[in-house]
Amino acid sequence: MRKLILSGGVLALLLAAAWAFVSPWIAMDALRDAAREADRGALEESIDFPALRTSLKQQMREQIAQEASKRGESNPMQGAGALLASGFLDGVVDSVITPDGMAALLVTGSLVPMRDGKPAREIDWDVERTGLNSFRAVPKGENGEAYPALVFTRSGLSWKLASIDIPEPELASE
Repeated sequence: MRKLILSGGVLALLLAAAWAFVSPWIAMDALRDAAREADRGALEESIDFPALRTSLKQQMREQIAQEASKRGESNPMQGAGALLASGFLDGVVDSVITPDGMAALLVTGSLVPMRDGKPAREIDWDVERTGLNSFRAVPKGENGEAYPALVFTRSGLSWKLASIDIPEPELASE
């Protein structure tokens, strides 16, 4: 009886370790499938929209402040324009970070589902573990294109998309 209990414990431990290892890939695949199928309920369940919006607003404010400082040195009007842009930031982020916007991002790697009048092509994602309670999904880009990376955090036994790391060229193109 003791061997049976010990074997059961070891098996449970191995299954838990296997789940902890593969769950990020499963979570990313499930989220991408929900995006392809436009399953708003599944997207809302797998994405922490308030945390995601807060993270993006913070990143963009920092980038705008850097641009304003840089441009303000050479041309005060450009610096003032960059600061004015930060006033519109909340509304823009809130209108873009929706289940539909996130579905486009998950399928194409961009918040803009159409480019040059054609649907953006579908991309593949690589999963990178960053710790026991977090991982990043990084799109496989071609021609050196910079795509946003998705940052997931553990929520119980599942994962939630909590942040997006936007590459600097996307935030501040000259």
